[in-house]
Amino acid sequence: MKTSARSAAVRVAISAGLLAVLFGFVVDPREVLAQLRVAARQPALIGAAAALYCVLGTLVRGLRWQVLVVALGHAISARRTSELFLVGTFFSQFLPTGIGGDVIRALMVARDGLGRAHGASTVVVDRALGLLPQFALGLVALAVAREHATPAVTLTLVAAGVGGVAGLGVLLRIDAWSHLVERLPVVGRLWRRPGLARFLGSFASYDRRALLVSAGWGFVFAFLLIGTNAALGRALGIDQMRWLDWAIFVPLVALTTLLPSIGGWGVREVLYVGLLATVTPPVSRADATALSIMIGGLNLLVAAAGGILLGMGGTVGLPSFGRLMADARAEEQGGGRSPHGDAPNPNGPEM
Repeated sequence: MKTSARSAAVRVAISAGLLAVLFGFVVDPREVLAQLRVAARQPALIGAAAALYCVLGTLVRGLRWQVLVVALGHAISARRTSELFLVGTFFSQFLPTGIGGDVIRALMVARDGLGRAHGASTVVVDRALGLLPQFALGLVALAVAREHATPAVTLTLVAAGVGGVAGLGVLLRIDAWSHLVERLPVVGRLWRRPGLARFLGSFASYDRRALLVSAGWGFVFAFLLIGTNAALGRALGIDQMRWLDWAIFVPLVALTTLLPSIGGWGVREVLYVGLLATVTPPVSRADATALSIMIGGLNLLVAAAGGILLGMGGTVGLPSFGRLMADARAEEQGGGRSPHGDAPNPNGPEM
């Protein structure tokens, strides 16, 4: 079985299995449906959440990524990076494949002229600068309201935040470690492979200003995401959650984007149920599940916009669906060189 097919099967199995367990043994689907009907009576709050996440959130994420691409000397508009982000979301949300949306984003910006190695590194750094500001706000909220989180939540938040900063720091200064890594028996041989060396070397290309500006947009998106959760929570009648609570829990739920699943489904629902149960008084399982489904629904709206853009294809300067899939499969198999002369970047799970 090919790697992408095996990865797709694992992702489908994880999402389907977790949803089956959740609705079969943890929460009554009828109660969740009843809570969704309650939320539907608050169209203003739902509309506000959609505006924050789908409209402003897409633009801000496009700006966050644009800063990194421009820092590498490639002129690109925020409109273009937003379009490519939407198409990548379509692949993550709607297609049960092993080819993640971040891989598609990297391939599309590479086709625009950036090259595969730099395209891949911009996506990795963009993902990191999307998550780390959320953890920074979460740690600030935790310092202000330590009693709002259990020891397990506190430990996870601190470990993920510190680990993320350390990991990104190592990547951005990877050139300083190269002389040591090259001496290692097995890793050293991999390190000297042209494709991998070009990919890792690209992380040293970002200047401090670009990283700070991109991180600034990351903080803006973090506030939008907290506001989205708060608005949907209020629509569901979750009144015991304050902004500090959302700031603590939202980054932990955001980790679902790094776990194997189809669009976070299943993993996200289980995390919402588990985390919101630690609030005092605890949020009901039906409310937590309904909130997660509504967040997933907003993701589907964003993905649908990406699907429409992809369907328009050449009229908006995008490759066809078939061409993208062919390029992604070639990337997975490590075949060929990019049309812009870069060696293929190492393929892996969605970044």
